[in-house]
Amino acid sequence: MMQVTQALEILGAERVIWIDDRFDEITPPQLAKQLTDYFDVTLACEFLELEEALEVYEIDPDRTTQEVAQILTDVRPQRFREIKTIFFEKGKILGQFNEHELSSDVIAKACELLCVDEEDRWSFEETDQNIAKLCEAGDGDTHLCYIVDLKEAGVSSMRGVEILRQLSDASSKWTHFILTHETDMAGEGETETRLLEKLSGLEGLGVPICVIAKERLYDKADDPVGMEEALRISIKRAGLRRSLHEVLNGVQNTMHRAIDAAARKLLVIPPEKLESQVFDPGYREGLSELHVVERAVTACLGEKSREFFGDNDQVHESTKRLRDLRAISIEPQDSEPDPHLSEFRTAEVWESRELVNRALTPIACGDVFEADREEEATKNSRQMFILLGQPCDISLRPEGKSRDQDTAFLVPLKKKTSPKPDKCDNPKMQFLPFILFGENWACDFRNATAVRLSILDLASFRSDGRVRVDDGHEPPGELLEGQKKIYEARTAAVSKAMADDSSPGNDKEIAVELLLTFSASDRFKSIYKPILEQATKHKDHGEIIEKPKRITWRLRRRGRVRMPYAAVLLDQYTSVMSRHAFDLDY
Repeated sequence: MMQVTQALEILGAERVIWIDDRFDEITPPQLAKQLTDYFDVTLACEFLELEEALEVYEIDPDRTTQEVAQILTDVRPQRFREIKTIFFEKGKILGQFNEHELSSDVIAKACELLCVDEEDRWSFEETDQNIAKLCEAGDGDTHLCYIVDLKEAGVSSMRGVEILRQLSDASSKWTHFILTHETDMAGEGETETRLLEKLSGLEGLGVPICVIAKERLYDKADDPVGMEEALRISIKRAGLRRSLHEVLNGVQNTMHRAIDAAARKLLVIPPEKLESQVFDPGYREGLSELHVVERAVTACLGEKSREFFGDNDQVHESTKRLRDLRAISIEPQDSEPDPHLSEFRTAEVWESRELVNRALTPIACGDVFEADREEEATKNSRQMFILLGQPCDISLRPEGKSRDQDTAFLVPLKKKTSPKPDKCDNPKMQFLPFILFGENWACDFRNATAVRLSILDLASFRSDGRVRVDDGHEPPGELLEGQKKIYEARTAAVSKAMADDSSPGNDKEIAVELLLTFSASDRFKSIYKPILEQATKHKDHGEIIEKPKRITWRLRRRGRVRMPYAAVLLDQYTSVMSRHAFDLDY
C-alpha cells in the first residue's frame, strides 16, 4: 500500500503548510473569557484548578474571569493546552460548539502523516505575513502544498478563499487544498466549482483547488489506516486536478501563440495569391471562400496542439504523475455524465443548425432533420431523422454537374431512455455517439427509407433550414457556385404548382420528382409529399405571426453529425443491410 509520504512525493510536494484558525495562539485571558462565556461547558469539564474561582461566578462574573485568567497564566504550558483541548472537545459533545470541526487529535495525526512541521502550522494572521515572503524566495512555492481551512471562526466564512486569492496574487505555483465541513465527500467536486466561481477574475486559469471534506477525517484519530486512506484519496484528487490545470495553462498559451502565427502568415499573402491559391480552390471543392481560411487556421492550431502534447516537458511530467497515482483507487461515483464532458463531446461531434443553416451549407451525410413544428400537421411532433449516404456520391458538384446519386437513406431517430449508449447491443438500433438536446437518440435502421436529395437541397437555400419554397422566392446571394447552378432546377416544379394554386401533394396529381421519400406511412406520413399552404396571419402571445404562401414538406434541418462520426453510422447501417437476418436476429 502506498504511504502518504510517497503520494506526496508523486505529487511533488516536499513541504506541507496547514493554515487553520485552530493554530491561533490563544492567550490565557482569551481562553478565560471563553471559559466563563460557556460556563455550563466549563463546569462539565470539572477542572480542579478552576473550581474555587468558578464558585463566585454568579455573584461576580468579571472577578471570576480575571481569577481564571490568572490561574491559566500560572499553570504549566502543557496543562494550559490540555485545558484548552478538553474545553473545546466537551463543547462539541454538548452541542455548544461546531460539532463538525476536527478534533485536536485528528489534526495532530493528520499533520504527523503529512509531515507538517510545527513552524508550518500557521494561523490566518501568520499567513498574511508569510505568503509574499515565501513566494518571493528562490523557486517560490513550487514544491509546497497548502491545506487551508475555509472558515475562520468569528471572522469570515470564506477566509480560505481570501487566502487563495492572496496566493494567486503572489504567483503561487502549487496545489491548494481547502478543508471544509460545509460539504460531504460526494459534494467535494461541486464545492470546488463553487469556490472557483468565488475566485473569478484571477489571471489565466487561476489556482488549482482540491476540496477535502472534513467528513473524511472526523473519526480517524484512532484509525491510522483510515486516516492514511483518506489523505491518499485527497492527494490523488489533487494530483488529477493539478495535472490538468498545468497542461491546460500550457496549451492555452500555446494556442494563443499559434493563432497569432497563423494570422500573421495569412495576412502577408499577396491578394493575387489569395484569389488563385486560396479562394479558387475553395470554389472547386464546393466551399465558401472563408472556409478555406478556417481550415488553414484550424490546421495550424492542430499542428501546434499536437506538438505541445507530444513534446512539452510539463505534459510528460503531468502524464507520469497521473500514471503513478493510478495505484491509489477512488470510489467511482454512480451518477449522470458530467454536463461539461457532454458539452465537449457535443462540440466534437455536432454542428448546430445556426452554423449549418446560416452558412447555407449543401446537404451532406450526417444532416439531421426534424418535423417542422411551425406547420399545423407536425406542430406536436418530435420526430427526427438522420441522412446517411456515401459522402462523395451525394456531395453537390461545384461545376454544376449532377450528383453521382440522387437518393440516400433517411433513418428515423428514436428517443431512448435505456440502455446507456455505450451498452447497446442491438445492431438495428445504433445510438448517436453523443447526447443530443439532453437525450439519447438511436438510429432506427429497421425503418430507414430512400430519400430524394434534390428536394432536401431546398433546405440548403434557406437560413432557417426548412424544406420548403415560399411564394416570391429568390436565390440568396450567399449561395455557393454549385448551389446557384441548381437553384432554378430545384425550385421550378414547385414554383409552377404554386403559380397554378394547386397542391402538388394531391395523391392523384403528385409528381414523382416531388416525392421526398419512398415510405408514405407511420414516421414518414407527414413529410413524404409536399403540401400547398396559403398565407396566414395570427397572434401568438401578443406577437403577430405572418406565414407566406408556400409549398412545404414540413421538415427542417436541425444540424449535422460531423465526420468521421457520420461515416461510422453509415458503415453500421450498410453492415446491417448486408447481413442475413439469421446473423442478427437468431
